[in-house]
Amino acid sequence: MEPSSAPSAPMRQPLPAIETPGGANDAPASRSIQPQPAPQVTQLLGERLDLVEDLWQTVLRSECPPQQAERLLRLKALSGSDGPADRRPGAPTETAVAADAIVQLIREMDLAEAISAARAFSLYFQLVNILEQHIEEDSYLASLKAQHPSSLSDPFVPPLASQTQPATFRELFTRLRGLGLPPARLEQLLRELDIRLVFTAHPTEIVRHTVRHKQRRVAALIQKLQQSDLLNLDDRHSLRLQLEEEIRLWWRTDELHQFKPSVLDEVDYALHYFQQVLFEAMPQLRQRIHGALQASYPDVVPPQDAFCTFGSWVGSDRDGNPSVTPEITWRTACYQRQLMLERYISAVQGLRDQLSISMQWSQVSAPLLESLEMDRLRFPEIYEERAARYRLEPYRLKLSYTLERLRLTHLRNQQLAASSWESPIDGSTSTDDGILGGQPVQDLHYTAVAEFRNDLELIGDSLEATGLSCEPLQKLVSQVHIFGFTLASLDIRQESTRHSDALDELSRYLQLPLAYGEMDEEQRIAWLLEELRTRRPLVSAAARWSAATTETLDVFRLLQRLQQEFGSRICRTYIISMNHTVSDLLEVLLLAKEAGLVDPKTQHSNLLVVPLFETVEDLQGAPAVMERLFNEPFYRQLLASSNGAGQPLQELMLGYSDSNKDSGFLSSNWEIHRAQIALQQLAIDHGVALRIFHGRGGSVGRGGGPAYQAILAQPSGTLNGRIKITEQGEVLASKYSLPELALYNLETVTTAVLQNSLVTSHVDDTPSWNALMVRLAASSRQHYRSLVHDNPDLVAFFQQVTPIEEISKLQISSRPARRKSGAKDLSSLRAIPWVFGWTQSRFLLPSWFGVGAALQEELDRDPEQLELLQRLYQRWPFFRMLISKVEMTLSKVDLDLAHHYVQALGRPSHRESFEAIFQVIASEFVLTRDLVLKISGHGRLLDGDPGLQLSVDLRNRTIIPLGFLQVALLRRLRDQNRQPPMSEASSDSGDDGRTYSRSELLRGALLTINGIAAGMRNTG
Repeated sequence: MEPSSAPSAPMRQPLPAIETPGGANDAPASRSIQPQPAPQVTQLLGERLDLVEDLWQTVLRSECPPQQAERLLRLKALSGSDGPADRRPGAPTETAVAADAIVQLIREMDLAEAISAARAFSLYFQLVNILEQHIEEDSYLASLKAQHPSSLSDPFVPPLASQTQPATFRELFTRLRGLGLPPARLEQLLRELDIRLVFTAHPTEIVRHTVRHKQRRVAALIQKLQQSDLLNLDDRHSLRLQLEEEIRLWWRTDELHQFKPSVLDEVDYALHYFQQVLFEAMPQLRQRIHGALQASYPDVVPPQDAFCTFGSWVGSDRDGNPSVTPEITWRTACYQRQLMLERYISAVQGLRDQLSISMQWSQVSAPLLESLEMDRLRFPEIYEERAARYRLEPYRLKLSYTLERLRLTHLRNQQLAASSWESPIDGSTSTDDGILGGQPVQDLHYTAVAEFRNDLELIGDSLEATGLSCEPLQKLVSQVHIFGFTLASLDIRQESTRHSDALDELSRYLQLPLAYGEMDEEQRIAWLLEELRTRRPLVSAAARWSAATTETLDVFRLLQRLQQEFGSRICRTYIISMNHTVSDLLEVLLLAKEAGLVDPKTQHSNLLVVPLFETVEDLQGAPAVMERLFNEPFYRQLLASSNGAGQPLQELMLGYSDSNKDSGFLSSNWEIHRAQIALQQLAIDHGVALRIFHGRGGSVGRGGGPAYQAILAQPSGTLNGRIKITEQGEVLASKYSLPELALYNLETVTTAVLQNSLVTSHVDDTPSWNALMVRLAASSRQHYRSLVHDNPDLVAFFQQVTPIEEISKLQISSRPARRKSGAKDLSSLRAIPWVFGWTQSRFLLPSWFGVGAALQEELDRDPEQLELLQRLYQRWPFFRMLISKVEMTLSKVDLDLAHHYVQALGRPSHRESFEAIFQVIASEFVLTRDLVLKISGHGRLLDGDPGLQLSVDLRNRTIIPLGFLQVALLRRLRDQNRQPPMSEASSDSGDDGRTYSRSELLRGALLTINGIAAGMRNTG
């Protein structure tokens, strides 16, 4: 179905917002947005890069033979990394200038030296990454110190609706106050603020856990060295030696995973960021928003502590991953609770040491004294042990009881983790050594986090009543609100056909007149609704099902068991990938009813069923699907029951990855944008609160990019304080590895949500702009599909001229690269390796192809449209986000190097067809680049962001040798795969005549993949 050309109807705003200028006709085309460059960032990068260069050279000279070290340094010098890059349209790239010399130098290397080269450049990029993370952290801290009310009212600062640089809490609230936002409106939004960040494991971060530990030590030492102005010369020298030693240890550590990580390995990796950074960072985030409100809106009640919470797909996302079993999900939940209990035990021990208040010198509240009496009866052993010591120190005595309950909760959790998820919960399990004295564990342990929180708040209330406060206690209470005992909510995700297949098998077992698989959509809806309303079970306990159906049913039984043991917070969301129809969603509700998660009598649901609309057709059909459901009274009642006493809540997910793979970057983003507007309007019309879940990847081709700009680019006023976003495994390190980096990301995400919800310009409602985007999206999709889906040679091109097959051999993820084993077609390939392959070979095609052709068609139709496109870039956050993402991606493309991949790796039989494909890509690149520069008004790509421009230029130049190395190793490896090892060398191959094993060559190729991923700062 082709997109309609009708303009979207203006959205009704559910809540009043500040209106700012920004319509279609209020800005001349010549006006440009102030890029707000950060010269201190470029200056710091230039200054500190000298340190990285010096360290890198020192390590190479100490760890490599002299001739090899000099060749590696020569290789880097040939890449032109010591001079400025010229990326003006039509300018020759360094690749073309030095390609012959680089190739010749690589041919002189044996495999061992080639592997050293790959490792050396990978090390260089990872050192640069550490450097840039610290610069980002330092710049954020500097911006906090530099904020003054006078600077925030600067008339030259762009209007809030047009701002492109992230805002802090203090800046946002000051400017909102200046715009006259009523305190009541802000307080209402803060009360409803609901931000959820969901960590995922695909692709798993390509860097090993062991190497990541090395990087953290190096990062800490670099930071100390850069802040060593107060140190004497000897101490600085000692720090420098420690740093060199740590990097040398890193050099001698294997970068590649020795085995394919299990799902629990991925769980451990993702949870590392909670342990090391987020657990301590979240209370600081609360303090910063409280402090900023106090400065501008002192009478406004701050948001609840848990205004920003976390979810996880790691250990629970089973879409196409057979390794995620019910047992794995159960163990993941137990592991998460274990981490939280250990942190809480440590924190309570610290509080017991601190709160030494004596009843001789301070009053104690009556409720606290009453609770101590109840605790004495419950824990007589603790009373006998501690009463004498803490007879006059009630807070310490109370915290001793609290510690015992936490210890027993931890013990129970260990028992549950060691047993199967199907083991009954009877509460009577006791340890062999009699620690529990034969008493049921559940009588003594915390059965819910609310009990623990109440104990802490009881202490806090008593202190407050006597005029005292305790910051560590307040911090712990905040952490308990945010993380509970669960740490992060687990989202279950499964593909839609798994449910329909299970119901088909079930219907055939029941000998229905018409099997479920043979029903049409209307028949399915009628049957599903009928079965949902009845209390009669469908699933017989005595029946035996196929393995697939058994697992599908077990997942719902697991969900019920998880909620029974951990509470509903642990796992309340069930996402249906490839959701096409109304029946896809009702199927999950019916299976949930069979497990006791939906009660047909009370019409209550303990499960949020979330449809994931991914393809363009599904995005276009999503409003009709949801309208049919909203009009169904039974479904509406389930929605109302799932959100307590509040407005019925519907969560739905929009997928960037498959829609992009299906129809290209521009079409995908526009269809998501348009669907969101239509779905929000539909929710308003039906009195439903909507929470959009954005399935953003790490790369631009999968919805990635700066979160602040992406959130502001959402249809104005549609968020209403609610958003849910995936945080992909590959970006976790860049966002959450350092405390201030984590706070920066969390603060800017929150301010963007507030800004989008409060400041609206109504530009999304401009009919002519919407009509233009409809035409651009349709044209872009046509051009993208003509190459990607309609060209019969494209799949072979992708498989041969990118390292896609070798990527699948990287031990970086528990998930297969393809949805269907053995299939080699494009439809079976996951979006992540699709983007990963194009990125490695420097095409980055999914992030920009088709955009230039669509823009040119519009200008061919009417050349004066260029002025309109420039106005859109200036005034429409959505369009500016599109062009900015394309501009950033284009800046990373290197067609000279990409052409080398085509010529060296394409088989002779495909030479002509591959060259034709390359020429199509190259022509589209030049066209897209030129038009993007005209629209943005930039002379060079990324002129609007000098810091990013410098970073990309540095990486583009330095990464060139890795590309040539990768091609050489891939060529040798693939020749070996086609011939016996002893026949590998040939006189016309240009190789060195030596013979290597396949495993050695594969290892070298995989190391180059690691290095390029580090240099590009993303994988898929």
